[in-house]
Amino acid sequence: MNILLLILIVPFVFGTIMFFMPLHFKLLQKLHILMSLAVSALLLSAVGKIVDGVELFAFHNYIFLDSLGAIFLSLIAITGLLVNIYATTYMKWELEDGHISLKEVKNYFALSFIFIGTMSLSVICNNIAFMWAAIEATTLASVFLVAVKKDKNSTESGYKYIVLCSIGLAFALYATILLYSAANGKIDGEAMLFTNLLASATSLDPMALKLVFIFALIGFGTKAGLAPTHTWLPDVHAEGPAPTSALLSGVLLKCAMLGLIRYYAIVANGVGFDFVQIVMIISGTLTLFVSSFFLIRQHNVKRMFAYHSIAHMGVIAFGLGVGGAIGLFAALFHCAAHSFTKALAFCSTGNIAKIYGTKDMTKMGGMIHIAPVTAVLFGIAICSLVGVPGFAIFVSEFLIFKAAAISGQYLLMGIFALALAIIFIADFSHFFLATFGKVEGKVEYNSEMKFSENFPLIALAILIVSFGVWQFDSFIFLLDESVKIIMKR
Repeated sequence: MNILLLILIVPFVFGTIMFFMPLHFKLLQKLHILMSLAVSALLLSAVGKIVDGVELFAFHNYIFLDSLGAIFLSLIAITGLLVNIYATTYMKWELEDGHISLKEVKNYFALSFIFIGTMSLSVICNNIAFMWAAIEATTLASVFLVAVKKDKNSTESGYKYIVLCSIGLAFALYATILLYSAANGKIDGEAMLFTNLLASATSLDPMALKLVFIFALIGFGTKAGLAPTHTWLPDVHAEGPAPTSALLSGVLLKCAMLGLIRYYAIVANGVGFDFVQIVMIISGTLTLFVSSFFLIRQHNVKRMFAYHSIAHMGVIAFGLGVGGAIGLFAALFHCAAHSFTKALAFCSTGNIAKIYGTKDMTKMGGMIHIAPVTAVLFGIAICSLVGVPGFAIFVSEFLIFKAAAISGQYLLMGIFALALAIIFIADFSHFFLATFGKVEGKVEYNSEMKFSENFPLIALAILIVSFGVWQFDSFIFLLDESVKIIMKR
């Protein structure tokens, strides 16, 4: 059977199996980990075929996997696996504290596979209408992961999430319809396929393409968390479980960004890169400064990291705006670097909430003495998020500066540096308060977590440092090939 068909089927089968399992936590925990390992192995196997130069198509080319999609599929596989493993620990704590029922835990595990399945589908769609439908489906799958506790705050945030993202994605639907209308009968082959649209982009109406991109930016930008349509994101992260926030920020936002990048490639090759770069610079700059100023006044640790998600989507947009081979490479690298970093950041908030019983950093303090491993992991996430050398995000941010310098865009370098400086100051002030400051509240769990509980976080930390100091040939190959796809080299 074609491996793409297995990617479509297996996560949904596993989710269905989980729904019908008996209410026994240890059984659910072991099964969740085993099935997560199987799904990730399947996804990475498909990515390996792309690295080996094999072309993957199915359903009359309606679904496919190229180098661009392989980058994001690998993030779903790696980040998704580690977060799902951590979720078994987090849900055990929630169950022990009486915050959630065993049936809700089972539903959470089942829905996480449905969520992984919809994200995987969005990545492997060659048909742009299918891609839009899959990204919309990720909203429907993940909203129940946000509102799993069914209390007032989580239900309200879930409602806000589904309403705003659905309204935003309506603009992406307009982009899809308009692009099909512009291409139907004017290009060779099916006018809904990304590969055909990219190959024949120069034959499409330039004005229609510009309007298509604006609609796509609003639509996919809402789901990705770009300002000013970012407002759903802080509330969802503040109220949802830590593993849900890690999946949303670490993986889901990247799937929406991939949808935007595919439209970026089509429009850039149809009307020239200048137009899409100007639009993305405006979007990236607005997003960076809106999020950075909100970061200064955030004391809720999850809301702080939520605004970081917005900021780093702005970094990716800024990289696409700077453009050129290096700028595009940096933007794609940043997707991976941010995925690992933000997954670690949000998973660490699960530990922190267990220790202090609060998300308010003004009531924390002394973490380095209470839970030194958690404090170090929290510090690694912060260091990467602010672009400290030796950590993954530094690499992509440095490359954005390099791309801007090579193209003589010195004003953009200054704007980018100013935004990053604000983020740096805000983050370290919060980090030192929680880690080295005096305990202002109470300590609910005066101990470090077990190694088995911290293992997924340690693995994410190793990935962050590894990508900051080492070049992985297979990943660099995928990035280079993806840049060639976007620039049609």
